Amino acid sequence: MKRLCTLLLVLVCGLSACKKNKGGCAAQVCTDEFASVGIVFTNSDGSAVAISDIEVINLRTNKPVQRPPMPPNVDYVAGFVLLANDNTKAEYSSAGDDIRVSAKSNKTGQVKSVTLKIAGGCNCHVSKVSGPDNVAFD
Repeated sequence: MKRLCTLLLVLVCGLSACKKNKGGCAAQVCTDEFASVGIVFTNSDGSAVAISDIEVINLRTNKPVQRPPMPPNVDYVAGFVLLANDNTKAEYSSAGDDIRVSAKSNKTGQVKSVTLKIAGGCNCHVSKVSGPDNVAFD
């Protein structure tokens, strides 16, 4: 009986030590770099343009994307929109999500929209899978 109790105690302790990976991500070795994804809105001649009414929607979830704040040590460039970085990669699937980005030119009032694919999830870093780097207003 003592052996049975000892065996059950060891078995219970051993099973309770096992934890499921709640994140669902496999173990991997990642670099120490910090990645980010952004897009630049410009005038038709390629010069910087002031924009407003920026809207970023994840088309997989049909919900607005919480954009990361611009880091204080980065010089702001007019027309640049930071879409994602490694701090927000959990908002995106590992295979990538289509993201619709819209912005309005303060000068002309024109609105431009573009679709990009951004991957995150279980990947080491957030990345742009497809889509333009620049969007020009007419």
